Amino acid sequence: MAATVLSMIFALLMACVSVAGDTIYSCFGVNKTLNIDCGAGYMVHITKTFYGFSPTSQCRLVEGEAGAAGCTVEDHENYPCVGQRTCSINLPTGAFGVNVPTCGQRSNYFQVEYNCVLESSVTNICNNEKLTKQSGYIMTPKYPAKYKYKGDCYVDIVAHPSQKINLNIIELDLESRGRTDCADLMYFNDKLRSITLCGQRTNNSYSMLSNFLHIELQSSSAVNSKGFWLYYEAVPPMPTSLTPSTVVENKVVTMETLHFDNNQAVTSGPRGMDRAGNSILLSTLQYQQANTTVPLFYKKNSPKLPFAAIAGGVIGTLSLILVLLLLLLLIKWCNERKYYKGEKVLEIRNPAFRSSNDFHESQNQNSNYC
Repeated sequence: MAATVLSMIFALLMACVSVAGDTIYSCFGVNKTLNIDCGAGYMVHITKTFYGFSPTSQCRLVEGEAGAAGCTVEDHENYPCVGQRTCSINLPTGAFGVNVPTCGQRSNYFQVEYNCVLESSVTNICNNEKLTKQSGYIMTPKYPAKYKYKGDCYVDIVAHPSQKINLNIIELDLESRGRTDCADLMYFNDKLRSITLCGQRTNNSYSMLSNFLHIELQSSSAVNSKGFWLYYEAVPPMPTSLTPSTVVENKVVTMETLHFDNNQAVTSGPRGMDRAGNSILLSTLQYQQANTTVPLFYKKNSPKLPFAAIAGGVIGTLSLILVLLLLLLLIKWCNERKYYKGEKVLEIRNPAFRSSNDFHESQNQNSNYC
C-alpha cells in the first residue's frame, strides 16, 4: 500500500516536470530542479525564463487559460551554464514563488525556453569570415571556456539590401579597466553608428540601421574572461537562393556566387530579454531611428547614360565652337586682305593717292619745322 502511494506521488511529480521541444517547466516543490541536457556537441542557449501563475496548476503557460492572461513575470537571472552542454536550474522550495504584479498572484510554476545549438555551426570570430547566411551564432575562441587570446579578430555580416540585421548578445564577459575604460572590448558598427562594449551583460538586443554589420574583438591581454556569444538575424525573412548585388552605403559589391539562405542552426531567434549586468557602453549614437542621407540601397536596373555618349556630346559641342571661331577668323582675315590689296592697287594706278594715314603722318612731320 505504501509503495502504491509513493508511486502515485512520484508520477504526479514527474507529470509536473516535462520537456516539450525547446521548453521545460515545473511547479514548485521540495528539491525541485530543472535539468537541461542538449547532448554531446551542442550548447545550451536560454532564450527566456519566467515565473507564472496557473489557476488550474498546469505548471506551464497555457494559451487561453482562464484567469492566467498576463500572469507572468520575467526572470533576470544570469545562468552560468549558458553555452554548456547541460544546465541545472534550482527552483523555490515552497509551494509558491515570486509575486506576479500584473495579476496580483503568487507564481506557482517556472518555465524555461531554450535552444540546443550545434557547436560546429557557431562561427569563431577569429576566423575573420564574411557571413551571408540569414542567421547564425558567433563566439570568441574556446567559448564558454576562457578565451585567453591577445590580438584583434573580426567578422563581417552582409544581408540582402532590403534587409536589416538584429544582433542579440547572449552573453558578454570582457575584462574592463576600472569603471570607465576597457582592457578588452567588443566593437561593432553598421556604417552608420559604432558601439563599444566590455564588462558583463546578457541577452541585450540591438537593431542595426543597414544590411551590413562589422563585429570586432580587441584583446590587449590574455585575461581570464569567457568572451562573448552572439546571435544575429536578418529581417524581414527572405526567400531562399537569392543572388543580389550586395550594397554597403554607396559601395556596390557584386556577389556572383552569393546565396542568402535560411539554413539556420535553430528554428527561432532569441527573444528580447534585457539582463544587463556590470558593463561599459561607449556609443557614437543614441539608440533611436535617425534619418540619413547615406544611400543604403542600389537599384541595379535603373537607366544610366553611357559614358561614351556623354563624352561624345561634350567633344561635339567643343568642336562646333572651335569651327565657328576659325570661320570668324577666316572671314576677318579675308576682309583685311581685300582692304589692303585694294589700297595697294589704287596707289599703283594713281601716284597722287595717299591714304588718310599717310596724310596725317605728313602733317605730323611738318609740324616739327618752324
